[in-house]
Amino acid sequence: MLRVLRTTSFRFTVIYVLLFASAVAVLGAFVYQATFGEAAKQTDETIDSEITVLADLFATSGPGMLTRVIRQRVAWRDDSIYMLIAAPSGALLAGNLTALPPEALDAEGGFFNFNFERPLVDAAGRETGVQEREARGKIMRFRASPEAEASYLIVVARDVASRESLRKRSQGVILRIALVTIAFGVVIGLIFSRSLLRRVDAVNKTARAIRAGDLSQRISLTGAGDELDHLSSNLNSMLDQIERLMNGMRDVSDNIAHDLRSPLTRIRNRLSDALNGGEDKERALHATIEDSDRMLATFNALLSIARIESGEGAGVMEPIDLVAIAEEMAELYEPAAQDAGFELVLKTAPAAPIIGSRELVSQAIANFLDNALKYAGGGARIEVKAGPIKKGGAGLSVTDDGPGVAPEDRKRILERFVRLEHSRSTQGNGLGLSLVAAIARAHNARLYVEDGLPHHDGEGCGLKFVMIFPPPPR
Repeated sequence: MLRVLRTTSFRFTVIYVLLFASAVAVLGAFVYQATFGEAAKQTDETIDSEITVLADLFATSGPGMLTRVIRQRVAWRDDSIYMLIAAPSGALLAGNLTALPPEALDAEGGFFNFNFERPLVDAAGRETGVQEREARGKIMRFRASPEAEASYLIVVARDVASRESLRKRSQGVILRIALVTIAFGVVIGLIFSRSLLRRVDAVNKTARAIRAGDLSQRISLTGAGDELDHLSSNLNSMLDQIERLMNGMRDVSDNIAHDLRSPLTRIRNRLSDALNGGEDKERALHATIEDSDRMLATFNALLSIARIESGEGAGVMEPIDLVAIAEEMAELYEPAAQDAGFELVLKTAPAAPIIGSRELVSQAIANFLDNALKYAGGGARIEVKAGPIKKGGAGLSVTDDGPGVAPEDRKRILERFVRLEHSRSTQGNGLGLSLVAAIARAHNARLYVEDGLPHHDGEGCGLKFVMIFPPPPR
């Protein structure tokens, strides 16, 4: 429970509840003032207006007329309350109050609240009891002239018991609503925080497992499609990338002995023989240069892959014409294809520009064509296609009719240092297609390896590389 109370989500929920409760309190105060406050103001204005009328009546017609008018108004049995007292004798001349309220003695000329007893009557007009009520009134002193010793005290009031009862009930309801709102908000905050804490714990558990060395662990998604699911998905993509890079490093370590140590061993032995007179020095130097060039090509390919995957080697991403690039590369490789006995066919259709690096896309097409020329032996046709796709964006494919690759090996050939020739007799370092995979990831493109063109002798189905580029963001 203490962990839940310390979570950021619970703090935010409490802050939100307090802000919401404050807003409700301000709104309630406004509504209260607009209803009960306005009603109280109207009551005071009515009392003042009636006192003014009675003062004018006293000034023009005297105390007798004032007494008769008050008696008439008392007979109406509404919420009006009157009391007329002759001073200094204290005789009650008219009104429906039996005694002067004590609060009136300290409030001459001002408003005051007081309690009084009102008789209860049945349908026949008989009194059945008394009821204590609440009222608000004002007391004034009338004199016939400033020098007159005799004066009259008049109390004008209004029965406000019903209004005050409603006001008190409303205050109670508002208070209960506020308490329920706060309690409900706290409960919702606890539930939400506990749910969020479970998801955060799942992320922490996965992170601990990965830190312990299990790179295959991934954060489970709830399927809610909320921001936490999006965050988990992005973290899983990052973990996929990290695992891919770590596996690539392991593959480099596993293959470095054959791909780099062997040439170094040959160079050393060749130079030793040349120094000892056992081998022609010029031929040894030429062979050494060839091995060095191959090692440099391997290092350059590894460096290019690392730079592309880090984002540094992606270059400037700008609108490029994939079809135009495919046409240029096909024209560049057509002589080499003819020399190797292949017919290079180009099929294009106008497509909208994509966002990418012209240099990297050209490199990817070149690696596809190099792979076809190198490994599609026995084939006769290489086909390059470029054009639009149905859901937007553009697609590129390079297809041959060579012996192809077994379906279970098609994913492996995109990894570093993977060469399906166990003898590794064909020149190469096994990095060409992994470089293409890095280029595809840099462009958010999808890369597929599929069946190619049927072989002319019926054996094998060739190989087809497909890259699907997404449409530019709007």
